Amino acid sequence: MKKKLVLRGNWKGIISIGLLGIIFAVTIFAPWFAPFDPYQQSLQDILIPPLSHYTSHPGISVLGTDQLGRDVLSRLLYGGQLSLWMSIVSVLFAGITGSAIGIIAGYFGGKVDAVMMRLADIQLSIPSMLLAIVMVAVLGSGLTNIVIVLSITGWVTFARVVRSQVLSLKEMEFVEAAKAMGVPSLIIMWRHILPNTWFTILTQASLQMSRMILLAASLSFLGLGVDVSTPTWGGMINDGKNYISSAWWLSTIPGLVIAFVILTINLFSDWLREKSEG
Repeated sequence: MKKKLVLRGNWKGIISIGLLGIIFAVTIFAPWFAPFDPYQQSLQDILIPPLSHYTSHPGISVLGTDQLGRDVLSRLLYGGQLSLWMSIVSVLFAGITGSAIGIIAGYFGGKVDAVMMRLADIQLSIPSMLLAIVMVAVLGSGLTNIVIVLSITGWVTFARVVRSQVLSLKEMEFVEAAKAMGVPSLIIMWRHILPNTWFTILTQASLQMSRMILLAASLSFLGLGVDVSTPTWGGMINDGKNYISSAWWLSTIPGLVIAFVILTINLFSDWLREKSEG
């Protein structure tokens, strides 16, 4: 009976962690799982439907080919590797920056809190997509610049959420006791405040992960991401938009993959939130 209750309460975690494990495995090790070279072109195999045989060489194209005869499945896996890598690094930088700002603002309050939160409010007043487009136009495209852009657009959420929790944590008895003992503020924030915000930070990181994937795909769709020859999920949707009536798989399959990955990450985030509240 207890096992059933444990399973019932953790089914979101079991499913999401299992699916995320598979997603990360097949994308991180894309060279092992990809059946063909994602850059290899074949004019004899242009727009082959899914589950069709190649003309130029032996083998089956599981998800079809694009307008240049490149294997869609291989490009999906390599594109996922790049998209997930950019999202993870961006969330890492945004999480560290935003959490540090949120802890400092919430702990000290006063003018420090006012200045930092006004900066956050200013950025929140600008739509993330618009801010990302402007920054890419200024900094230029490229992998490093896209990571910088995504990181800058993501720190505000971490800062505001962490700050709200710190406002209540700093009134707790263990923090007051540390202050009374003369413990430096930096040590209090590091040893007492930060550990009690881990679940909040981790939950926000998982939510921001799905947001970063979608934003990166949007930039790639607009041609503002990495080089157009590099396979990305957004770029694949853009490549297939002109063939939607004759080759539905070019845009539909990458779009479904993005939706599936974001849904899985959100399911994991929901599980983390329930664990933190429980």
